[in-house]
Amino acid sequence: MSSQLSVLRVGFFLDGYTLKKVNEYYLKYHRYHARLDFKALKGWVRDYSMKLLGREGCPVEVEAHYYHPYVRRVDRQEPLYGDGIDRLEKQLMMAGFEVHYNIPEKVEKMGPNMQLVEDAYLYAYYHKIDVIVLLSTQGQYSTLPERLRREGVPMLLLGWNFEYLRGETPIYWRTDPSLREQSGYYVAMEEVAEKYPPTRSAERNLFMLPYNPQPTDSNIWRAYLQKIMASLDDKDNYSDKPNFRKSGCKKSPAVARLG
Repeated sequence: MSSQLSVLRVGFFLDGYTLKKVNEYYLKYHRYHARLDFKALKGWVRDYSMKLLGREGCPVEVEAHYYHPYVRRVDRQEPLYGDGIDRLEKQLMMAGFEVHYNIPEKVEKMGPNMQLVEDAYLYAYYHKIDVIVLLSTQGQYSTLPERLRREGVPMLLLGWNFEYLRGETPIYWRTDPSLREQSGYYVAMEEVAEKYPPTRSAERNLFMLPYNPQPTDSNIWRAYLQKIMASLDDKDNYSDKPNFRKSGCKKSPAVARLG
């Protein structure tokens, strides 16, 4: 089988520490006010990898892995983070990501999960993937590209550069220069994100669409029932009408004719 028709195996490794900062920026400070959509992001990585390597039209398999900056709840002394992590994990699993937690020794210091480096290298060493896509901005991963090159596996880095005001404090978030320099390919994701605003009419979104709850009176049947119940509770609506008793019960036609 020719290389053009063989399966392209993509390893997508997502640094949860970077994603946490990126989502915070787009949700609270960017005009989108939305979080990244994991399933859409995975699809974008699949399509971009095909174009980058000149493999358009070939079948693609994406091994997607998410590396938490936190440890598992069972390894913590108490549930410090509520149910937010549980919801995040469900979203990741529904999008086809395998979730990896940090080791307990790192519980006091939140930062990049360094297990990502060893796992990505093992995938390359055993020739399980053809290209690795890393979403991160952290310099702790700067040794990974060189290790992958030794195994003949290129690496595509998805980085982010942005700035915003938190109150009166300017915040600057940058992709580590060493990580960017060592990577074979680099994509400025803040520029990509501007091409995919969260709109319902778009063919592709990288962000989750904002939830737009229906107005309370949109359910005609519910509004009708509420109106009926309100009329039953409000005796002033019928107590002065000739066909109703003082108790609120409607008179029969025969009794009504008697006055």
